[in-house]
Amino acid sequence: MDLREAWKKLGEEHLEKPATWKAIEHPEKGRSKHPVIKLKKSLETTLVFAVVFLLVFVVLIFLFDPWLVKLFIGIVIGAYVFFTWYNYITYLNLKLQWQKAFEGSLKAALQNIHSVVYKSIRFQEKASLFIYPFSAIAGYMMGLSLHQNFEDDIRDTRIIVIMFIAAAVLTPLCYYLAKWMYKISYDKYLNQLQSLIHEIDKPE
Repeated sequence: MDLREAWKKLGEEHLEKPATWKAIEHPEKGRSKHPVIKLKKSLETTLVFAVVFLLVFVVLIFLFDPWLVKLFIGIVIGAYVFFTWYNYITYLNLKLQWQKAFEGSLKAALQNIHSVVYKSIRFQEKASLFIYPFSAIAGYMMGLSLHQNFEDDIRDTRIIVIMFIAAAVLTPLCYYLAKWMYKISYDKYLNQLQSLIHEIDKPE
């Protein structure tokens, strides 16, 4: 089965062989339904949201006076900086491998794209588990700091216990919510890409 038939089987638009790609318009210039293009758009969307949330937390750190609140907001900012950078590197790697698909081995390029995006998503899912507790505590402290007696409240054992319980509850909730969002934004197209890679090896 050739690539044109494989792509048709997936219910998407035709995918030309590399030899003919150079003679037609680059798929990125059109409204392509190719899974690589969809993954690229998903990464772009992720980057936009990451930058927006990063800017929001940068503003927040100047709106709260208690140093403890600033500390936890700063940790969240550091996490957003890291994940924004990590997603940008993933985005650049995807674009590089996508270009290589036009110049060399199609299968190898698609496999590399799948590997780069899959590993990036799985890593971020696991790494986020260490960030969610700090995010929950930062949010809790921001609300607590609105009280005039913040310094006294933060020493109250009951409030500390409630804060840690909230972090313990919100962390798995945030994890599974993020996992669900990744599934919608990435897993569908990763599965399509993997199916396409398998179709390349099938005899015509």
